[in-house]
Amino acid sequence: MIGLQGELQAATIGDFFDQMGRVLADRPDVVVVDLSRVAFCDFDGVSALVGADRRARQLGARLVLAGAQGRCAQILHRTGLDQILRPLPVEAGAATVMPA
Repeated sequence: MIGLQGELQAATIGDFFDQMGRVLADRPDVVVVDLSRVAFCDFDGVSALVGADRRARQLGARLVLAGAQGRCAQILHRTGLDQILRPLPVEAGAATVMPA
């Protein structure tokens, strides 16, 4: 599980992609991205999630979002990403928490 916190936007997506690369190197079947502590996600953040999903699929994994709330949940809904990645309720504690 990748736990993000703060903001998912242009200035922070590089760190997110680095973390995704490390997780995908282990060839998991599912990668859960915990968004429960993300206060803000803009269209660059949404684009990063789409790119991460694409990369996960290329490697045979599934990207799943968990715990999106507030403004983050709203932008996922407005863009339709909540229908593509099917967000889950937040799980207790992420294995890795990184500032977004």
